[in-house]
Formats: sequence, structure tokens, C-alpha cells
Amino acid sequence: MRRTRGLQATSSRTASLRLVDRVIPSSPELLDESTGLTAAEVEYAVRVEGAMTVDDVLDRRTRVGLVDADRERCRGAVETLVARTVADLV
Repeated sequence: MRRTRGLQATSSRTASLRLVDRVIPSSPELLDESTGLTAAEVEYAVRVEGAMTVDDVLDRRTRVGLVDADRERCRGAVETLVARTVADLV
């Protein structure tokens, strides 16, 4: 037992455990050249941040949805990738 800030503490039973067991996406595939949106950003939004819909990814996670033309241009690719990534999680 050791003392920390005046309190007695035993060694941690979970110190060697990973806090999260997630795959962190790193795909360099460019989905849209104009916005610079990558597949890794979309996969990260779904896998790590919990995005479940295309609108969530476009509007809140990547902000691509702020410009209507960008939103429409990216929607199809993001829709396909979100569906595939969510299916992988189930």
C-alpha cells in the first residue's frame, strides 16, 4: 500500500488494461477533393464518435454540410461508407 495525497492506495488492478479497444481508421482514401474529406474521417466519426447517420457525419462531425453544394457532392460516398461502417460494428 502506498500513500497518495495523504490517502492510502493499493496498486491498480486495471493499470495494464487498454481503456478502449477500437480500431482507429487511417484510410487515406480521398472522398472529395474540394473539401478534403477522407474515408478515415467518416469511419472515425462512426467508430469512435458514435455517429449513426449521414446527416450526423456531414453536419456535426465534419461540417461538410454547412455548404449545400459540398453536402450534395459528398452525400453518396458518405452514405455508402456510413452504412458499411455501421454494418461492421453490428
